Amino acid sequence: MTCLLRISLLLYCMALAVESFATVAVEDDLGNRVELAEPAQRIVSLAPHLTEILFSLGVGDRIKGTSRFSDYPVEALAIPVVGDAFTMSVEGVVAMQPDIIFAWATGGANRSLERLNQLGYAIYINEAKTLNDLGSTVNNMAVLVGKQARGVQLQKESSLRLASLHETYQLQPQVSVFFQISDESLYSINGDHLISQGIDICNGTNIFSGGKISVPLVSIESVLDLDPDVIVISKPADGAESVWKERWSQYPGFAGKLRWIDPGLISRPSLRMLDGIETLCELIHQ
Repeated sequence: MTCLLRISLLLYCMALAVESFATVAVEDDLGNRVELAEPAQRIVSLAPHLTEILFSLGVGDRIKGTSRFSDYPVEALAIPVVGDAFTMSVEGVVAMQPDIIFAWATGGANRSLERLNQLGYAIYINEAKTLNDLGSTVNNMAVLVGKQARGVQLQKESSLRLASLHETYQLQPQVSVFFQISDESLYSINGDHLISQGIDICNGTNIFSGGKISVPLVSIESVLDLDPDVIVISKPADGAESVWKERWSQYPGFAGKLRWIDPGLISRPSLRMLDGIETLCELIHQ
């Protein structure tokens, strides 16, 4: 082997080594730079939708700890729980020695996250503002776990599906919608909420779109005054009868307006939310 060939081979091997250990970095939804020396192998996921995304990327086996209500896919139920949207065990997270922590800005465990940040842990904070951001989140998370090609593919599929739903349902008559986000109290959503953006795609009009609060508490009287064409209530598909079926049915014409949707489909900003929006469109125009 000539000296020149040896040098070329050495340089090629060095380039491969550099590529293998190159840092990966993205900006999270709060504008923070998140950088890792190499793709994460040990992960803590602090929201059910983030757990879902990680499984979509094919790295569910790397999740060492997750949050309460992380129940999809079924394999997620076997992962140890370290907290929920409001509290978490910092000691429990530390014991898992994660390379990356994925967290949700809407969750209330900010003090614990600040402590973990002070301890030097890499944290990616997610807060999707638009439905298109769902694909961006998947893509960013894919970079941090070394699944870039899969992330690009899923983001593209997400964008195409949203565009297809919009094109399909803009041909349907416009329908006024009251979305009841809870089967217990009378909470709804304003126009900035992701679910309301889904209603827009379905060519529906959210009757509380002008509200300033993302999830406002509304009154029965205000709903009756606005007289929506359709009422969609998010309720787990557990077979139990909803108390609101009887309540709304007391008002003339309202019984036929009622629809039900699984909150697991429509309330979690994961890729499954696209299934939820498709179901929502079908319910609105049934």
